Amino acid sequence: MNALAAHGGPKTLDLPAPHYQWPVVDASLEKAILEQAHRSLSDRDATGVIGEYERAFASFLGVDPGQVVSMASGTAAIHAMSRIAGLSPGDAVLAPAYTFLATASPFAFDGVEVVFCDADPSTGNVTARSLAARMQPNVRAVIVTHMWGIPCPMDEIAAFCADHGLILMEDCSHAHFASWDGRRVGTWGDMAVFSTNQKAITTGEGGILLAREPRLRELAVLYAHYNKRSLTEIDPAAEHFPFAFTGMGLKERMTTLGAAIGMHQLGRADQIEARRRQNLDALIKTLDGNPVITPVTVPPGRGEHGLYVFGLRFHPDQATVTRDEFVRLCVAGGALDVDAPGSTRDISGEPLFARRAPHAPWRPEAVHPVALPGVAAFQESFIKIPAWGYPGDEDLTEGYRTALAKVSEHVAR
Repeated sequence: MNALAAHGGPKTLDLPAPHYQWPVVDASLEKAILEQAHRSLSDRDATGVIGEYERAFASFLGVDPGQVVSMASGTAAIHAMSRIAGLSPGDAVLAPAYTFLATASPFAFDGVEVVFCDADPSTGNVTARSLAARMQPNVRAVIVTHMWGIPCPMDEIAAFCADHGLILMEDCSHAHFASWDGRRVGTWGDMAVFSTNQKAITTGEGGILLAREPRLRELAVLYAHYNKRSLTEIDPAAEHFPFAFTGMGLKERMTTLGAAIGMHQLGRADQIEARRRQNLDALIKTLDGNPVITPVTVPPGRGEHGLYVFGLRFHPDQATVTRDEFVRLCVAGGALDVDAPGSTRDISGEPLFARRAPHAPWRPEAVHPVALPGVAAFQESFIKIPAWGYPGDEDLTEGYRTALAKVSEHVAR
């Protein structure tokens, strides 16, 4: 007898694992990878697939191609944002406490102080109010994450940054298809980053940096590239042009095979988005009126979901089990990818963020926690499931909706 049966219900889902794989590796993707392998395994500039991918991603976002630079990872792109914004030890950046660590870790690596901010307990996102509550004299920049695909209230946050003369950076790793007030996320800030590992648009591993100003974009090229590409793309009259040959001393280029995967994905972006939105709508309909779990959605009329995963809020006062027990019942019932995430969580207590000297010995410093009630409320109640979005996902998507509904029914007060 499985755990759900012990609560009075049958096993709800009996499909072979793994339940979620991304991207879908079909004949067309295999062909794209093989063709690129014969074309080039490494590009020194943007005349090949790297440039093609950057232009395609810019088109996907609806921005000028001259604003986009590809990088080896989203983390590398966030590090580039820190460097090209001119942040250094003694400066501080306001950042979400509830996020994946890479939103903030590149700043800490360079000795920039990370000032962690609370979250809206209904979305997990920072707000203009939570940022303002942590403002201090050495803050020069803000980074926000559109958590789990839910866009932050960017009109208020952009106004806050403008009022205080702060650089605004967006971590859009969860939010490739998201918008706020009719404007794509990533286009509100001075700079933005999109991770492209196993996200809604994937390259296997990789990242995109979007810089609104030409100078920042050229500095991003210097950060990740060097020599041929920098020499051909940076204005010879620019103050930083003498560094074109060496770059900033790093190489953070993405791979050509990754770019080929990205081109394949972007060619299917409309289909991916349409199917994921259908699945989200079906989930919302199935859980309408469910007292135990409710979908985390974008406020009506304000924006669009980013479609990385589908988030749920668990209501312990309406259930006879805890959140973690609810997850275990779903998994025991066959819904293997129902998950209470552990690696994306409150990172404010990590010893990395107590370091102030980038070259200090790697010994933990004293961490001084701050009260973050919104973060705690969201983190303790959040559950996620995959956002499938490919032909043939019907059995899985329907099965997970059924599993969530049946477990909720059996544990409801």
